[in-house]
Amino acid sequence: MQGLHAKNEVPGTLRERRGFVPAMQNSTLVRFLVLLVPACLARVSPAQTPWEGLTLFQPLSSTTTYLIDNSGAVFHSWSGTNEPGNSVYLLDNNELLRTLHLQGTVGGSGGGVQRVAWDGTLLWNFQYATSAHLQHHDVAMLPNGNVLMIAWEYLTSAQAIAAGRNPAFLVGPTFAPDHIIEVQPSGSSGGTIVWEWHVWDHLIQDFDASKANFGVVANHPELIDLNYPPQTVQQGDWNHVNSITYNETFDQILLSSHNQNEIWVIDHSTTSAEAAGHSGGNSGRGGDLLYRWGNPQAYDAGTAADKKLFGQHNAQWIDAGLPGAGDILVFNNGLNRPQGAFSTIEQITPAVDAQGNYAHTPGTAFGPAQVSWNYTAAVPTSFYSSNISGTQRLANGNTLICEGTTGLFFEVTAAGQTVWQYQNPFPTGAGSKRVFRCTRYRPCLTPESFCVTSPNSVGSGALMGWSGSVSHSANALVLAISGAPNLKPGLFLFSPVATQLPLSNGFLCVGPPVRRLPGVQTSGTGNAAYALDFTNPTLSSSVISAGQTWRFQFWYRDPSMAPAGADLSNGLSVTFCN
Repeated sequence: MQGLHAKNEVPGTLRERRGFVPAMQNSTLVRFLVLLVPACLARVSPAQTPWEGLTLFQPLSSTTTYLIDNSGAVFHSWSGTNEPGNSVYLLDNNELLRTLHLQGTVGGSGGGVQRVAWDGTLLWNFQYATSAHLQHHDVAMLPNGNVLMIAWEYLTSAQAIAAGRNPAFLVGPTFAPDHIIEVQPSGSSGGTIVWEWHVWDHLIQDFDASKANFGVVANHPELIDLNYPPQTVQQGDWNHVNSITYNETFDQILLSSHNQNEIWVIDHSTTSAEAAGHSGGNSGRGGDLLYRWGNPQAYDAGTAADKKLFGQHNAQWIDAGLPGAGDILVFNNGLNRPQGAFSTIEQITPAVDAQGNYAHTPGTAFGPAQVSWNYTAAVPTSFYSSNISGTQRLANGNTLICEGTTGLFFEVTAAGQTVWQYQNPFPTGAGSKRVFRCTRYRPCLTPESFCVTSPNSVGSGALMGWSGSVSHSANALVLAISGAPNLKPGLFLFSPVATQLPLSNGFLCVGPPVRRLPGVQTSGTGNAAYALDFTNPTLSSSVISAGQTWRFQFWYRDPSMAPAGADLSNGLSVTFCN
């Protein structure tokens, strides 16, 4: 398949996931006995195999957003009119949330945010791009449907000097610190800013006692040193915050400040007025930094030797239910790393209590001193992306990595073994294949809740409460569903097993690795079908034998249509006969 390359391949795993089945020993007539029995697919793949799902990304030089399956085949795409600015997300209702590049030449420049339906219908088109401010890099959807956005606010060099910035660190008329806005969408393009936080409200400087914000930097780690880093920055882009994520448990926001080489945590429970000050909110500290990590030199609590992050991107809390839940995962680009030009993935465990309070001893660097987990390539310099890029913890414990500057995606186990790899081929032809980041999607669920508890007649059966059927001609098996949610993407998952494995409550689950057939999409009436033709060498199998049972299920992405975010059909068991 285009774009798929096996790296450190696990025998029999990646090949199966390309959709191939070994050649059949003989192509004579095969009869099928089809029974609907209580069966379900194992939902967590072994760590040595790729995690099944769909991967979303938009190349920086493309106006199209792509969703690929693990074979590298394009499962779905959304065309557009703008390149990204920069992040894209797939929401639980299958809508696309994407940023747009409308103006600006600084890396990450954006200006617009869209919500797009599965069929490409534009649902919301919001712009935050004026001479006073510009959205950039990343957004985050909140549980209430509001959207958090990173943006520059354009101040003058005179304002920066009045606040205590060293004039030697200024070039040009503009100084652009970052701020965060929370937008409540309305209509097709409207939005109300219901909350905001500004770096400019939380400054400290020890350069000029006659200017504002003067104080001892080391005594105020909750504030941001206006003269760090001590250098000029492109077009006044001082912080270059490049990622934003939200923690619902603590009502906190995690930011990645590229130029400070730090990650920051702030309190979202404040009002906008409290966020501009130093008290209020759950923390009682207003909009001051609650936690920072990666470069203690930025607040005079260390030296250059203590620096741990180097131009990092995509800082995020690991979601509940995933290995490492509650920890912070970050793509450490390695820009200007003293040890050499190579990238790493860092996982850290902050000392935080159940209320979201972070432990810190005044005068020292924020912990931890050591990371909890790290990915470094066997030859460190073989993995390097000086900018952009991202990472994601997957449900089976593996970690998805986007080497953004090359457009290379790969998945590694906790031990660092690569089990899946994809090279972005878009846009086709010559040109940059760079990708800001990629994200893989598949909901978590408890499949036993959706297994059929009694058999139906031979040749037909219900799939997750839909009307479904299985039919066969001379050498073909057709899997069909009807009444599924309209226009939803899905995969037929299967696993051949020699024996049935009874588990508790009478359910039968597969043991070997789950395989998948090429992606299908339900029609406008919620119908979908896939034909297995065993006379076709691409889909034939040499392992079929009398009495062998294959288990099938259909997975689609629409958690709103089933309990607890579930989207897996009931199991279907197919036994092959002489």
